[in-house]
Amino acid sequence: MRRLRISALYVKLLRDLWRLRAQSAAIALVMAAGVGMVIMSFGMLRSLDATRTAYYEQYRFADLFAPVKRAPETVLSALRHLPGVAHAESRISAAALLDVAGIAEPVSARLHSLPPAGAQALNQLVLRTGRLPAADQSDEVVASEAFAKAARLSPGDRFSALLHGKRMTLRLTGTVLSPEYVYAVAPGQIFPDNRRHGVLWMNREALAAALDLNKAFNEVLLRLSPSAQPAALIRSLDDLLAPYGASGAYGRDLQMSDRFVSNEIDQLRTMVDVLPPIFLGVAAFLLNIVLSRLVDTEREVIGLLKAFGYRSRTITLHYALLALLLSAGGLLLGALMGSWLGRALAELYQRYFVFPFLRFSIDADVYLSAAGVALAAVLIGAAAAVRRSARLTPAEAMRPPTPADFSRHSLGGLVRVVPDEPTRMIVRGLLRRPLRSLLTIAGLAAAQALYVASASSTDNVDRMIELAFARAERADLTVQFAEPRDARALHAFARLPGVLRVEPFRSVGARLVNGPRIEREGLSGTLASGDLSRLVDLDGNVIEPAPQGAIVSRRTARRLDLRPGDVLVAEVTEGQRPRLEIPVAAVVDSPLGTAARLDRVHLNRLLMEGDTVSGAHLKVDRRALPALYRTLKQTPLVAGVSVREATVRGIRDTIAESMGIMTLFTVGFSMLIVLGVVYNSARISLSEQARDLASLRVLGFRKREVAFVLLGEQALLVLLSLVPGIAMGIGLARYMTEQFSADLYSIPFGVNVSTLAEGVLVVGVAAAATALAIRSRVNRLDLVRALKTRE
Repeated sequence: MRRLRISALYVKLLRDLWRLRAQSAAIALVMAAGVGMVIMSFGMLRSLDATRTAYYEQYRFADLFAPVKRAPETVLSALRHLPGVAHAESRISAAALLDVAGIAEPVSARLHSLPPAGAQALNQLVLRTGRLPAADQSDEVVASEAFAKAARLSPGDRFSALLHGKRMTLRLTGTVLSPEYVYAVAPGQIFPDNRRHGVLWMNREALAAALDLNKAFNEVLLRLSPSAQPAALIRSLDDLLAPYGASGAYGRDLQMSDRFVSNEIDQLRTMVDVLPPIFLGVAAFLLNIVLSRLVDTEREVIGLLKAFGYRSRTITLHYALLALLLSAGGLLLGALMGSWLGRALAELYQRYFVFPFLRFSIDADVYLSAAGVALAAVLIGAAAAVRRSARLTPAEAMRPPTPADFSRHSLGGLVRVVPDEPTRMIVRGLLRRPLRSLLTIAGLAAAQALYVASASSTDNVDRMIELAFARAERADLTVQFAEPRDARALHAFARLPGVLRVEPFRSVGARLVNGPRIEREGLSGTLASGDLSRLVDLDGNVIEPAPQGAIVSRRTARRLDLRPGDVLVAEVTEGQRPRLEIPVAAVVDSPLGTAARLDRVHLNRLLMEGDTVSGAHLKVDRRALPALYRTLKQTPLVAGVSVREATVRGIRDTIAESMGIMTLFTVGFSMLIVLGVVYNSARISLSEQARDLASLRVLGFRKREVAFVLLGEQALLVLLSLVPGIAMGIGLARYMTEQFSADLYSIPFGVNVSTLAEGVLVVGVAAAATALAIRSRVNRLDLVRALKTRE
């Protein structure tokens, strides 16, 4: 008998699954989106972290970096004997300006020396094409692969370089990758511009001769032992290298490339925390309304099962198993979707993070964790309906449910003011099921919020570009000098072809200190009432430099625990290396920029150096740009040139491609939520109102009038969800913007009206497509079957 009971329930289970196959598919699609997002995000998070770790270990990425002005090779022996140092290696590094055929603008580059052949090297190179420079060739270099591709350089090509006032002709012998430049950006930039910024490596002897550093170096790389204490070792390094113009040792966590990779990993963690719960919460809601409706329609069946001896626990397990089976397709589809999306995301990352390998791999525990989270959402969604089935007694279940009394409904007056009866039916149906209506509105609002929050990232970047390059950095060109110069050097720039305005700036490296907190940042001095380089906050307000104090970025103030009125200690790491005490005049949230900005004259006075500048911002006549570029490529004192138009174009190209792919995913996911919510809500309403709708048909209502009653209810729910959806989208977008802002930049928040309109359109189109599918069922409604009365 027990075997017979189990078999009977299994048969019923299979019949229920077949009968609910369409609703099950809608639930599965929503759940698949949530599961897929979990697997993609967790898998990519682990893959990116594991790839970085393996890359760093295999190619011996340095743990500490210590730049100096000039130090003799004999110092290296003392460095190697410091406690915690496993290996120390010196090298020579310098900035250069390249003249590459086919690129009008001057190309900035960073040159590094190569160790002697066979030496144990840190930051080892991965040879991609060609060969390394020959030991007896002083003009041969290898270039970063991304730069060579963007600049269309091949092994054998020649180009000229301006290196500390000396012009050299270099020949490319190969392309390489380096763990030091997974994310290669020019100084002061946050997006790669591989066409106008590159990294080169050449033989040490040739580079030392160009920089007059024979038997000397200007940078030390260190690998630490497992027992090393980095903070103590950095202090020892600074003390030992101080006589040689040390600008301050720093760890891998402050190395520019690794900081960007770490920020991306943090953003992936934010994505895992925010997006999957939306999908899984909607899936739980859909399961709840489907199973609740099923239990209501099977009251008599439940009563009969209990009357024939089935225990409440057995029936409870039956409906719980049904819930799990309804979601099983979503788990399987989500696993496949997550794997596919993860591989697509890995390919996208490879365009910005240059690894020799980046394989998207998922461990079994990721699948199990995603399945566990999804099943928990399923059981939570099914819990109410399952408990209701367990509480029913046979006698109670065999009776039809007591009709609800809506005669004294608090919103009954709203129904009476509706002029026609079909619309009254729509409003009455929503008011009689307030919880389900509110949850349906919440599900639709979540879909719109998801789209708005994701699509607004493009709006935020547009806003950042507007603030950073239209209101703040308005110079057409920014020229960086190889060494600080007397301000009289600016007269030569004022006479260059097409130059309309010149504004100097002074920048200096420093350790910013507040009590026990230390940050390796810089001070920037700009022209008071300047027009080409201004400090702008996230609201677009222009902030003038304080006459006697520093304006500190909120990012730096947060890390140093600074407030207006506090005293900022700046230990300058170049020149006379003074220790400055600067009052904090204001704390400003700005999209980009240095940690602390001062009036240039005041900074010169604090440094006790006279009228000294580090470079100049130029406003130029666009018609004279080709001639100006040619002149700058020949100017010895120039170490780097940043072109605002090229920078903005590079950012837009980068963002357009990556955001376009992510927006496509988001549109699809949002439509899945709308499809699942609208379809299940309409199907349940159809099953509940089938008798009423059939009666209307018998009374002479046309098919479209009957469909209006059912679909009008769904349309009203969609309309009611738009305002909450917009509000939720704005709130979610603001939260994600705050989370995605990094210590290197702040993302301004801004949602365009067009993005909100697109969100409304996405929800509307998905709802309309679902309504068409439901209307076909209304048109095929079996009147005889629907009008039968159970006795």
